[in-house]
Amino acid sequence: MITRVIDSHAHFPLSDLKSVMNKEVHPRVESEREKWRKAWQFPIPQAIDDLDELIERWYEETLEYDLSKVVFVTANGNDNMLRIISAHPDKFVGYAHHDPSEPDAAETLEKYLQKGLNGYKILGPRVSVPLNDKSLYPVWEVAQSYKIPVLIHFGIMGGAGGIASHVNINPLIIHDVAKNFPEINFIIPHFGDGYVFETLNLCWACPNVFIDTSGSNQWMRWMPYEITLEKLFRKYYETIGPERIIFGTDSSWFPRGFSKSYFDEQYRAMVYIGMKDDEIDRVLYKNIEELLEGSVEK
Repeated sequence: MITRVIDSHAHFPLSDLKSVMNKEVHPRVESEREKWRKAWQFPIPQAIDDLDELIERWYEETLEYDLSKVVFVTANGNDNMLRIISAHPDKFVGYAHHDPSEPDAAETLEKYLQKGLNGYKILGPRVSVPLNDKSLYPVWEVAQSYKIPVLIHFGIMGGAGGIASHVNINPLIIHDVAKNFPEINFIIPHFGDGYVFETLNLCWACPNVFIDTSGSNQWMRWMPYEITLEKLFRKYYETIGPERIIFGTDSSWFPRGFSKSYFDEQYRAMVYIGMKDDEIDRVLYKNIEELLEGSVEK
């Protein structure tokens, strides 16, 4: 029944995981993290330092779960990302990931696109300059000339104890950018990460804005109104149609690997709201495939 899947949002687990795991945090924060792991029955992350081992373990995940491709949006550096995708170009796609406010950000983006990366990932609440500032326009110009997807995280970042207030936390910050660069396909992950009304408005106003479905979307628990995964799928489906909804998981570390539980919940929600098989195929595969195909026409 399900013939093809591209996970459009995964993080290659190359980071200082040991220090993150050992970092002392507030007891309430640790309690919330443990509750999240328990709810999803996730194991404790393993800190694996060997890049080649991680590459092969992720390749094995694509085979075990019959994934057409996995799009890695971060890998602790663009050079790491190039090494990863070159190992299994039939299965791995990689995005550039660096601060767009850096003086040479545009040149860096173009350099790595020319070397084989196919998109750009930005963490909005980690960028000190407003994303609609004209100083960032050279970056958008490069992105538009290469017709790459640009994935920008908005909303709370880092789970419990993370960032909840920032100049770039609201997706409407890129309204004018999306209008001025209509050939950039912007992707807002995690259904807007709590900024549902704002993301829906942005998508309604800008036909080049997509959403992705990735993550546990635990932010639904603390919204001021009742919301479920089915309601999210239905609202975006009714507003922008299946053509601008893109499947992702936010998978990363081992031993969890590919977050099949996220896939199962999302697939169930799409079926229950009455999406047709060809529409589900668009979400799981075709939408991101078409965006990536456009980005390789350099």
